[in-house]
Amino acid sequence: MIKQLSILMLSVILVLTLGACAGGDSGDTNVSNNTNNQADNAGDASANAGVQTVNASNPNTSANMAVAQATEIPLAATVNGDPITMAEFERERARWLTGLDVEPATAAGLDANVLQLMIDQKLIEQAATREGIVVTDEEIDAELALQADLAAANDITLEEIITAQLYTMDEYRAVLRGTLLAQKLSDVVANVSPYAAQVHSRHILVKDEATARALIQQIQGGADFAALAAQYSFDGSTAQTGGDLSWVSEGDLLQKEVEDAIFALEPGQLAPEPVQSSLGYHVIQVLERVEDRPLSAAALAEKRQQVFLAWLDSQRQTAVIERFVGVNN
Repeated sequence: MIKQLSILMLSVILVLTLGACAGGDSGDTNVSNNTNNQADNAGDASANAGVQTVNASNPNTSANMAVAQATEIPLAATVNGDPITMAEFERERARWLTGLDVEPATAAGLDANVLQLMIDQKLIEQAATREGIVVTDEEIDAELALQADLAAANDITLEEIITAQLYTMDEYRAVLRGTLLAQKLSDVVANVSPYAAQVHSRHILVKDEATARALIQQIQGGADFAALAAQYSFDGSTAQTGGDLSWVSEGDLLQKEVEDAIFALEPGQLAPEPVQSSLGYHVIQVLERVEDRPLSAAALAEKRQQVFLAWLDSQRQTAVIERFVGVNN
């Protein structure tokens, strides 16, 4: 299946920023804690289906007024004075619709998500310009060659993929340029050390405090932790491995209470009290601790993602952003 290719298919990083918040508790404690941001709620875009230009009565539009007056091009948004035209927005929205397997919950929600991705792309491009980051035509050509080889391996041509997603070659080259810019910018703004303090621990997750306390007493009396984990823990992802949580660094666990308890213990130490989280009650023991252990490739990518998301959110907070899609005038 040909997957959706959007102007902001930079990486999973940016897609996560518009996904639903990481909700629902899971029996798996060792889950990365992603920062997710919901796009601004928008009104029904169909009410504005005609088009909207900058409202001259809005004092925040002065920086963009010259552009609007000179071109009379309808705008979907402006980002620090940089316009996103309605034509660009509508074309990108159409691309997203071709890639959706199910109908969006609301048209306004889809519009808000698509526009937010386009706004984020503008913020990234503006930051790249400030940093002097450029992407050459040769780099784009190399990326196209790699994608063409991948497509051929799946018995399809890159041209067919590009056409199916409503891109011209020039538009697709612009998409690749934006993607490569984001990757280079991430190297600058999310420069994360590949080493971190990490703790190797294990736990037994039970539903009630009394059971947790009874297990602590048994372990203190010499009972085998791993055997008790296999018998009592309802964390299905760790019970059969003795409750092993493997190596974690700060920020890795969704249950902050568990992470705080782990990092407060010394190697070999059993937490004297059960640790309560949204999942239940944890019996925790630390096995090892290393102050500068190399992060795995997945953990390093997760750390970089967290830093990049925080940076992107800061850009949103300080930018002058005007939206003309889904706005009731």
